[in-house]
Amino acid sequence: MRRSKGITSTVIWSICIVQILVGCAAVHEYGKLEKNARRSYQRGDYDQAVFKCAESLRLNPEYGKAQTLIQDALRAAVNTHLAKIKELRGLSAEYRWDKIVSEYEALSELNRTIESLPVLRGKKTGEIIRFELTDYSKNLTEAKTNAAEVHYQAGIDLSQKEGMDFKKQAAKEFKSALHFVPDYKDASSKYEECRKEATKRMVIIPFKDKSGKEDKYGAISEMITDEIRTGIMGDSTVAEFLKLVSREELRNVLREQNLQMSDLVDEQTAVKVGKHLGAHEILLGEIELINYSPPRATINRLKRQTQVVVSEERSKKVRKKTYKTVSATVKVYTKEANASVMGSCKLINVNTGGLVKSSSLKGEAHFKYQWATYDGDERALTSKDKELTQKGRLITFSEKELVTQAARNFSASVLQELTPYLR
Repeated sequence: MRRSKGITSTVIWSICIVQILVGCAAVHEYGKLEKNARRSYQRGDYDQAVFKCAESLRLNPEYGKAQTLIQDALRAAVNTHLAKIKELRGLSAEYRWDKIVSEYEALSELNRTIESLPVLRGKKTGEIIRFELTDYSKNLTEAKTNAAEVHYQAGIDLSQKEGMDFKKQAAKEFKSALHFVPDYKDASSKYEECRKEATKRMVIIPFKDKSGKEDKYGAISEMITDEIRTGIMGDSTVAEFLKLVSREELRNVLREQNLQMSDLVDEQTAVKVGKHLGAHEILLGEIELINYSPPRATINRLKRQTQVVVSEERSKKVRKKTYKTVSATVKVYTKEANASVMGSCKLINVNTGGLVKSSSLKGEAHFKYQWATYDGDERALTSKDKELTQKGRLITFSEKELVTQAARNFSASVLQELTPYLR
């Protein structure tokens, strides 16, 4: 029986300890959130102060500091947004309604945050804390309608002008109108009409490999061309106003013209083919150089030394430890290899034969692997040393894989150069 009571007391004590620890963790969390909210409030970010206070109160609805701060922060946030709306309404700026919409959306988000709170009662009074919230839904609807109308009218004006660039801008304006009010007037059909008129047809000619290493690394040029095609069509902001001529269309025209793909290296011939394809622009490119630096190894010897406890004596009042210095020598092996692909690309206007863009580009890939061995006492090793000693020797890698990665990075450079223009 005595043993049973002892076990029961131990269990109860353990449960109490766990509850205290959990409680402390919770206090730390909601207190931390309130402190973050106070910092936001002090720097004038009242919305964020409300959101952080709300998180704190969801953990502890009775937390007085957060209760007081959220009321002050909410008043300040609402007043700030209303003042901004008043200022914007007094302006004549064409797109002021876009900003007014943002302000009303922020006010609505604040309302949703307050409405999602648990019931709050004052810690001293026990009375329910009530918030005076204004419904801004009608104001938001009005602002969205006004914003949509501004963009719609801008789209109408631009669509009446000649040129693909104007049609593209018009399409974007109609799309903006639909963003504020779905199915606004006939903006959807006008967007499609302008988008079609603004859509360019582009021919991507397979890049010419002039590196002389095609036999060694395979069809790198084809891979680069495919990567560029995939990247362009995978970017919705680019594909919205761009159509790539398919490989099959290109091959058919080449057969009709009794030409080979290699003939398209000549710009005049490429422009001629582009006209037959009804293209607006042609992308030509060359791989000029492929470099590969074989793996090189280095060894770094490091001396490690530390003190460890070898014995410990305890008495009622004193605890004495005896230390010993231990050491080790660590050899860190590093193996590295590099590859690079260098080349250029040109974007040509088919109608004029003029150069739209021209860039010299480079793609690089780097391989690095480290491992370590040691002599001496393992206790002297750092955590990083231990991690490296547990790794095996160099994992094998392929030269071709590294060059292929450099080629992919070259393709990414081409896309990075083209994307801002194509958008």
